[in-house]
Amino acid sequence: MQLKASIDYGLRAVLYLAHKDGLCSSRDIAREMAIPRDYLIQLAQLLRNAGIVEARPGKHGGYRLAKDPSEISLLSVMTALDEEPKTETRKKQSRRRGLPAKSEEAERIKRAYQLALESYDSYLDAITLDMLLDCSGDSSAGEACLASRFLQKEGNSLAYR
Repeated sequence: MQLKASIDYGLRAVLYLAHKDGLCSSRDIAREMAIPRDYLIQLAQLLRNAGIVEARPGKHGGYRLAKDPSEISLLSVMTALDEEPKTETRKKQSRRRGLPAKSEEAERIKRAYQLALESYDSYLDAITLDMLLDCSGDSSAGEACLASRFLQKEGNSLAYR
C-alpha cells in the first residue's frame, strides 16, 4: 500500500515520539526520520489540532505525544494527517463511482463496499502506537505479533460488549 507523503511522514514522527517518550526537537525528528523539517512543522500542527501531539515553543522546546502510545490508534493519526476527511472522500467517491440504486443487487453491493470501508477503519483503529513499537522489535515475527496483539485486544473488547 502506498501512503500519501503527509501520512508517511506523520506516522514516522509519532512513532519516533512514542519511542523516545519525551520532548524531542523538530530538528532531531526531521534528521532521524528523514522528514523535511518545514513539512514536519506543518504536520505537527495537524497532529496538535487532533490532540495527538503537544508542542512546547522556544529554544528548549519541541514535541511530545499528548497521550500514552496505547491510547493513540493508527486510524486517529491517519485521520489527523488526511487533508480531506475520509467520510467526505467516500461520499464523493460513491457518488462518482456509484452504482445505480435502482436494483436490490446494486444496493447489496453498495452495502458490501461500505462494510469493507468500515472494516478497514475498525482494523486501523484497533492498532495502537505501542502495539506497533512492541511488535517491531522482532523483524521476523512482526506481523504475527501484531496479529496476535490485535486478536487479544479485539477479544477483550468483545468481552465488554
